[in-house]
Amino acid sequence: MKNDKKKKKVGIFNKLKIFYQKKIIKSKIRFNMMETITFMLIVFAFGLIIGGIIMYGKGAFASSSTSLNEFATAYNEIVNSFYKDVDSDKLLEAGISGMMNYLGDPYSSYMNKDVADDFNENIEGTYQGIGAEIKYDKDGNVLIGRVFENSPAERAGLKENDMLLKVNNEDIAQKTLSQIANIVKGEAGTTVNVLIKRDGEEKELTLTRGSVDSISVASEVIEKGSRKIGYIVISIFASNTAEQFRKELTKLEDKGIDSLIIDVRSNSGGYLTTVTDIISMFIKKGEPIYQLKTKDKIEIVNDETDESRNYPIVVLANSGSASASELLVGALGEIYGAKIVGTKTFGKGKVQKVSTLSNGAIVKYTYQEWLTPKGNYIDSKGISPDIEIKFEYNTKQEDNQKDKAIEVILGK
Repeated sequence: MKNDKKKKKVGIFNKLKIFYQKKIIKSKIRFNMMETITFMLIVFAFGLIIGGIIMYGKGAFASSSTSLNEFATAYNEIVNSFYKDVDSDKLLEAGISGMMNYLGDPYSSYMNKDVADDFNENIEGTYQGIGAEIKYDKDGNVLIGRVFENSPAERAGLKENDMLLKVNNEDIAQKTLSQIANIVKGEAGTTVNVLIKRDGEEKELTLTRGSVDSISVASEVIEKGSRKIGYIVISIFASNTAEQFRKELTKLEDKGIDSLIIDVRSNSGGYLTTVTDIISMFIKKGEPIYQLKTKDKIEIVNDETDESRNYPIVVLANSGSASASELLVGALGEIYGAKIVGTKTFGKGKVQKVSTLSNGAIVKYTYQEWLTPKGNYIDSKGISPDIEIKFEYNTKQEDNQKDKAIEVILGK
C-alpha cells in the first residue's frame, strides 16, 4: 500500500518534470502577455523537488512543504478516483492555469502547445504555408490578398484578387477566413491544391508549402510639392522586423525622402532586441535608448552603433500602441526630438522572458521594468502625444491622424 502511494506520487512528478525541469528549449525577451517572476520561482522549486526524487529515490516530497504534497495528493485522487475519465495532462494544465490566475497579474498566463504555436508564429515572423493573405470582397467572396515576394504562392502563379473557390477539392464558401487559413497552412514540403477564378476562368494550381516570412513592415513615399515624406508602418516587432524595416527605410532614402513618419498605431509590441535595433538606426552613439530596472538596480542602455539620422520624424501612436511600440515612442520623442501625434499609448512598461518547455507549452514571466531614456515610468500611465488627435475618417475616407502627421512635417 505504501509503495503504491509512492508510485502514484512519482507519477505526477514525472509529468511535472516534462513541464518544468530545466528542459527549456529556448528563452527570449518579449513584451506581449507576460508572466511574473513568482511563477518562475514555483517552477524552479518543482524542478529541485523532482530532481531530488529522481537522483536519490526518496519518498515524494520527503523534505518539501505540506502544500506541494497536498497538490500531488489532490491530483492523484482526481485522476484515480473521479467517477468519470480524466485527461491527466489537461488536469495538470488546469492546475498551472489556476496558479497563474491566483497571481492576479493580467500579463501572467500559461499557454498550451496549440496556443503557443500560434503565438510563436506571430512573434517569430515566420510560418509554414503558401505565403499569401486571404480576404473577403464586398459580396462575401474569398479573394487572395497580398502575395508575398519569393513565396510558394508567387512561384505557383497565384495573384492578388484571384477568387478562391476550393482548397484540396473542398468548397470553402461557407468557411471563415481562419478556417480556410488552417486548411492552407501545413508543413514545408507538403502540397496543397487550390481552385481559383481569374478573369472569369477557373484554374487549378498545386502549391508546395514552405517557410514564409510574415510581412510586418510596409512603406510609401508621400509627395507634397517639392517635399518627399517617407511613411513606414510597423504592425509588430517580430524577430525579423528590424531587417524588414531597414530594407524599407533604405528604399525610401534611395528615393530621396527628406523626412519620415513612423506608424506604430495598434502595434502591441514584440521583441526588445528588435525595437532596440530600430531605434539605434536613428539616435547617436552613446545616447540612451531606455532604462531597465531590476529590483533596486537601474541600468541605462545606450546606443552602441555608429549609425544615426537627422531628418524630421513624426511618430503616430494610439491606445493600442503598447510595450515595444511605447519604447520606440519614448526614445524617439525624448532623444531624437520626434513629434508624437495621435492619442495616449497603452501604458505597459514591463519586460518579459518567454521560455518554451519540452512539450511545446510556454511559460512567460516579467523580470524587469523599463523606463524611458529620461527615467520616466510609463506602466499604467502611457505616453501622451505632443499633438493629440482622435482617429476619424473624413468625407474623403482619409486618415486624419496621418494627415496631421504630414502637416507637422510640413510645418503647418
